[in-house]
Amino acid sequence: MEIIILIVASLVLGLLGKKMGLALVVGQLLAGIVLGPAGLDLLSYTHLLAILAEGGVLLLMFNAGKETNIRGLWQEGRMASAVAILGVLFPVVIFYFAAIILGYGNQEAILWGITFAATSISITIAVLAEQRLLAKRLGTVILGAAILDDFLALGMISIYTLFVGTKGMNLSALLPLFAFLIGLLGQRVIVSSKLKFTDTLGEYVFYPIFFGSIGLRIALGQTDQTWPVLVGLIVLAILTKIFGAGLGAYMTGANLKLATAIGAGMVSRGEMALIIASLGLAAGIVDQGVFSELVLVIIITTIMAPIIMRPLFSKADS
Repeated sequence: MEIIILIVASLVLGLLGKKMGLALVVGQLLAGIVLGPAGLDLLSYTHLLAILAEGGVLLLMFNAGKETNIRGLWQEGRMASAVAILGVLFPVVIFYFAAIILGYGNQEAILWGITFAATSISITIAVLAEQRLLAKRLGTVILGAAILDDFLALGMISIYTLFVGTKGMNLSALLPLFAFLIGLLGQRVIVSSKLKFTDTLGEYVFYPIFFGSIGLRIALGQTDQTWPVLVGLIVLAILTKIFGAGLGAYMTGANLKLATAIGAGMVSRGEMALIIASLGLAAGIVDQGVFSELVLVIIITTIMAPIIMRPLFSKADS
């Protein structure tokens, strides 16, 4: 029953948001906030919901893979690489020093840097698909950069887990990448009309669950930092990706409008950043208070991302 309530609320608020000029996913994210601990506290983030939300991520990545322009992905490799590298470097360095200034220890500061180096492509894919930009240059560069970005993040997680003495990285973080690759290969061997049902299944069942569940994970009142500090960290999370990834695009031939849009497309954090934050909590590097701060900044940045992306994508495509 709770799952049905979340799906219906996400679909309704998603459509209302779209009518107000917002991206569809913003309304779905807000549905989770309204129904969760930060709002009416009617629903909670259960184990079953976590499994279904993971299914939503995998289906979203699979559908993105089957819509991706393979030739364009190969042609834009140079720009995508520059976007990914600088899009990782900027947040790692800036968040490390920001955490040190806020009084965190060296290991905690490293965790802050790695966490915000990660990019959640799932939100960006939803906005690109809504605006029919997945197969265009903007979508191709962002997808390529996000894939490389995730591999870089996974590499840093591996080094980090060795550094803090934990048992190793969470291999489940690789599943969305595999889902994307399966979709990419599937478009060559399966008639696209036979894959249409996955779009419908995602749009009306799994995507609303996934995006709504993100909102359910916001828990206000469990953080140690003041709201002005948290707002500053959210601004940093947004600007480090826009400037870092955008600079990478600009240096490799994109004009200012396209470079800014590409940078905005890398802003969203999400499942990858949450995995890294969870790793830090499990390893004892951060306590529950700091973990709540990380999750809050990740989720609010994720909610802000499509609001920032949509107009910039439209300008870049015009």
